[in-house]
Amino acid sequence: MTALETDVVVVGVGSVGSMASWQLASRGQRVIGIDRFSIPGPFSAYAGESRIFRKVYAEGGHYTPLLQRSQDLWRELEKVTGTELLSTTGAVTIYDDHNPRLASLLAAGKDNGLDYELLRGDEARAKYPEHVIRDTDVTILDPEGGYLKSEKAVTAALAEAARLGARFLGNRKARSVEKHGDRYLVRTDQEEIIASRVIISQGNGAGALCKELGVHLSVLPQILTWFPAADPATFCREDMPVFLRRAEEDGRPDKAQFYGFPSADGWTVKVVASIFLDEVESMEKPPTWDPQHLNTIRAWVREFIPGLVPEPLRVAVCADGHLPDATGLLGMVPGMEGVVAAAGFSGHGFKMASALGAVAADLVLDGTTDTDVSFMNPARFLGPDARLSSLALS
Repeated sequence: MTALETDVVVVGVGSVGSMASWQLASRGQRVIGIDRFSIPGPFSAYAGESRIFRKVYAEGGHYTPLLQRSQDLWRELEKVTGTELLSTTGAVTIYDDHNPRLASLLAAGKDNGLDYELLRGDEARAKYPEHVIRDTDVTILDPEGGYLKSEKAVTAALAEAARLGARFLGNRKARSVEKHGDRYLVRTDQEEIIASRVIISQGNGAGALCKELGVHLSVLPQILTWFPAADPATFCREDMPVFLRRAEEDGRPDKAQFYGFPSADGWTVKVVASIFLDEVESMEKPPTWDPQHLNTIRAWVREFIPGLVPEPLRVAVCADGHLPDATGLLGMVPGMEGVVAAAGFSGHGFKMASALGAVAADLVLDGTTDTDVSFMNPARFLGPDARLSSLALS
């Protein structure tokens, strides 16, 4: 079996691993990145053109430092690659006024000194004419929100890392990470790689890693849909923000949860239901799905975005790895100094992927970071005295 040697191995070079590879290479490290798919690959969590970026974050103000660092790093990656990646269109969230998440969204803005605009009724309808805004709805605009070109961003980070000397090996399976004297041995099905440090960022393929860390990773596929616009100009205007909608009022037979984007191609609009297919073991064999799965998003588009033809013209599937507490694992593996886990970001990792990769690079090189990620401690599901000496990765 071929033996290779490097400074850092990045196992999984998707959303976070690509960013970590770029950061490590920019800091003068020799990097080998490996992935079970081609690099970049079609079945990763970043598939499907775009992802929303938000600063006013209902998931909690503790993410604000990561989001700020991410915003800065997306701009840095744009500058060094000459590629437009983050479009600041604003992000509007539409809640029914009794939604329990409304308070946490407003608190995230107020507590962190972030700008936002709250509108109701006729003011909201005038500003967001493409949406049905009911008298019971509240709209909150995050002016720093927008969207990322996800596949383009990963490709740009990989290209920049390669330009700086990183090497990428696709279509191989990582088997294990083991101690090898004062370094580590990463075994794949094709080679052995010796390195001083390792980052494990396998995305929806991190099930074995999570099991070693005492928690189950649920791989949940999601169907992405694009709808034609009856009047495309409505969805191409410069001041149209990305949008998130939750209609969960009492008495509603369903709970409408979806998000969407301004038109990227001039005539279709990406609108995605925040619902998932049944859990799968792996995306190595992409899941099949019944066309009836589209009935829900069709109904929501018909009810809330009447300017769209409620029949999707394009469909894609992606899958995220979800943890029980919807919070990722990011930090040193207990007992394995120099090995960082970065996985399980539960569907809301891409917007901050640039910072997650940078933090992983900080930790693996320096053992510490100025960005607070203590709430993502990868040892939290293990006992306080747990110490690992190796990791099975498949």
